[in-house]
Amino acid sequence: MPFNVAAGSTVVFTVVFFDANAEITVPTSATITITYPLSSNPLTLTSCSIAMTQVGDFFTATWGSGVAALGKSSATASAPGIASADPQTLRIIS
Repeated sequence: MPFNVAAGSTVVFTVVFFDANAEITVPTSATITITYPLSSNPLTLTSCSIAMTQVGDFFTATWGSGVAALGKSSATASAPGIASADPQTLRIIS
């Protein structure tokens, strides 16, 4: 299910990681990678990786959607020793 994001807004990502037994696990670090079409050239995809900040058992990061063109973007969280998560779809809307 895509998440609607207003163009030009700040998105706050909050992620929790689970091990193979579905138990919460806290990795040593985490990154979120956002892939999006550029607002200045919607035919060009780019991506940025943002280091996440640990807050208890969770990790958070913020991203400004103003750099993205309207349409679909994606976000994927990753951490050392954790199996990759499926990308989440972001729909940038006006």
